[in-house]
Amino acid sequence: MTDEWLSYAEAAERLNTTVEGVRLRALRGRWQKTMGNDKRPRIRLPDGWSNDGRTANERRERKTRNGGRTTVERANDAVLVHALESHIKTLQGENETLKQQLAAAEARLAAANACDAQQAASLVAEQAKTEKAIAAFASLANRLDALAAEHAKPWWRRLAG
Repeated sequence: MTDEWLSYAEAAERLNTTVEGVRLRALRGRWQKTMGNDKRPRIRLPDGWSNDGRTANERRERKTRNGGRTTVERANDAVLVHALESHIKTLQGENETLKQQLAAAEARLAAANACDAQQAASLVAEQAKTEKAIAAFASLANRLDALAAEHAKPWWRRLAG
């Protein structure tokens, strides 16, 4: 670039960034640094850095033309949108899996309910058979009691009637 020494503010203006951004770039890139006569640090931009920086007004115009958002913000939004879209697809897949599991569980429940209904009908039938058998045994017991009572009479009463 040039052998020009710039303050952080001047460098920020040329590089279209903030003063803090220039300071951090200078530290990371180990740019040449010296103290000016005003006791403020001065840096020399390395070769390859653009000298056609925009003014503050141009930056403002560019920012308002882009809806008040910088390129980095729009790129971050695009990454965020992509991440959210992939997460939505993942959630939709999980939702479909859960729907399938729910349908399978409902089918098992319906089969179990049908089996329970069949067993309940079988139980009712068994109860009816048991009640018939109890009634038959009660009838038989009454007949046996009558025979036993008849047999308990002396022989001459049985004959006379």
